[in-house]
Amino acid sequence: MTTLSSLLPLPVAILLAGAALAPLAIRVSRHVLTAVSVLASLASAALLVAFAPSVYGGRVLTEYLGNWKPVDGQVLGVTFGVDAWGLTFALVASAVGALLLLFLLSTNAQLGNRELGASACLFLLLDAALVGGALTADLFNLFVWFEVAALASYALTAFFLERPPALEAAFKLLVLTNVASFLIFIATALLYTEHGALNLGQLHDALVRHTGGADLVALGLLIAGFGTKAGLVPFHGWLPDAHTAAPGPISALFSGLMVNFGIATIGRLVFTVYPLAGTHVLGLLMVLGLVSALGGAVLALLQDDLKRLLAYDTISQMGVLTVGLATASGTGLAGTAYHLVNHALFKSLMFLCAGAIVHATGATNVSEMGGIARRMPWLVGAFTVGAAAIAGIPPLNGYVSLGLIHDAVLGSGQPLPYALLVLAQAITVAALGKVVLAFLRRQRNPYARDERLRLGMISALVLLAGSCLTMGIFPEWVLDNLVEPASSAMRDAPGYAHAVLSGGGRITVAEVSYRYLEPLEVALVPVTLALAVPLIWLARRYRDSDAVRRIRSVQTGSVNDYAGYLVIGLLVTVASTAVAPLLR
Repeated sequence: MTTLSSLLPLPVAILLAGAALAPLAIRVSRHVLTAVSVLASLASAALLVAFAPSVYGGRVLTEYLGNWKPVDGQVLGVTFGVDAWGLTFALVASAVGALLLLFLLSTNAQLGNRELGASACLFLLLDAALVGGALTADLFNLFVWFEVAALASYALTAFFLERPPALEAAFKLLVLTNVASFLIFIATALLYTEHGALNLGQLHDALVRHTGGADLVALGLLIAGFGTKAGLVPFHGWLPDAHTAAPGPISALFSGLMVNFGIATIGRLVFTVYPLAGTHVLGLLMVLGLVSALGGAVLALLQDDLKRLLAYDTISQMGVLTVGLATASGTGLAGTAYHLVNHALFKSLMFLCAGAIVHATGATNVSEMGGIARRMPWLVGAFTVGAAAIAGIPPLNGYVSLGLIHDAVLGSGQPLPYALLVLAQAITVAALGKVVLAFLRRQRNPYARDERLRLGMISALVLLAGSCLTMGIFPEWVLDNLVEPASSAMRDAPGYAHAVLSGGGRITVAEVSYRYLEPLEVALVPVTLALAVPLIWLARRYRDSDAVRRIRSVQTGSVNDYAGYLVIGLLVTVASTAVAPLLR
């Protein structure tokens, strides 16, 4: 008899099947390719939705691949275990992935059949890796999905080989991601050597009994490895180049989904596998988050290339998410879960808008985009929705998730991190505000192209903009049905461990308190908007100054420098997780 949990591998298998069929479907026709590829994503999402009533009700579904069940608490095979945290990310990856794939196939209609089929294949392969990584309860299997995602991302970044920046960006991504993969592999080997376990539940039980120095070194390696995937400073070197060089929908896939995978996995490892290793780990996450939030926002403000600006803003948003994790509170974890979904929506929307502008006009720099508002007012409207959502302006979705994170930081008695988050938010508003203002200016020179946007492209933009509004208008429903169970899954590590070792189980769902019209959060909206105005003026006034050039020079373009940043970050991370406890 088929049980619900026995269907857990199917969402991944369907995406992998879609990837295999894409090069064959294009031989029939382009319409068949679109139907096969998009339906594979939608079918995967539909199956995940079927798990939702049970999982968001507090259950953890578990499936042992090959029917290799645990014996006396020991697991030899690969386990899939889905709780509300993992299901939330998997649902977003498959549903938003379908929209991005539709946009990709519409944008690249000028490609030859072979190239179009290959792009759909690689896209689905990357999406399958993200869904598989969200559903797995095995550390080595998590490493395998990381590798699958990495391989697909190299090819997607370098897809247009005739463009030198694309090939260079893919090389930087390959170097840094391979280093990250090596760190994750070594960490996995250390944990297996110490405990003879790869199952996340079994590892949790072993680490509760004894957490040694090797285990803490492994935690530092894991944070550095997945921090590279997330683009946290100083592991971020690959991200601006890869996002800028890739086509718009691929940049949206990287920024909206792939980097989120890094944050979601760090949360899983720190809270579910390790018995919350101590305040030193939370302090490390807080520092990484604040440096990324501020550094990404400042560098975004100083950019003229639109996609590069959005890429740096992604680094900033990953920092905000990491700060939410660092609070280790129910409110902070709820805010992180909410913001993970929101970031996938509004950042995908904005990268698709950037891709649509490049497709329609050929313009890539913000300074060249005057007249866009008159020419494509609805596209400017969609971009403005995304910008307002990131800025935390009600009634859009970012207002709620940022409010939860801010409340958690203040509630934990950390006024300085709160002030730095507000400053990062104001700089972010300035960076995105200058783009909207550029759209409203008069057109100075004729555009290189005059293309119309296709129906698939328009549909994706409308659906993403509508989702940003819907997630902000109905926060109570989102909190009660999605965010509270996801937050609770992170806080009930023993429940998760028991479930993945016992063929299923339940976690305790705890309520998260939230006031939509919190006076401090409402007052923050005009404050950040007011602060953004002089910041925009300063960025324009001093854009060619020596100080600005020195700040920009941090992103040198040299893969050697980026690898150096990563190594420095690795040393700091391992020292914080393994050495700091010995000095206390």
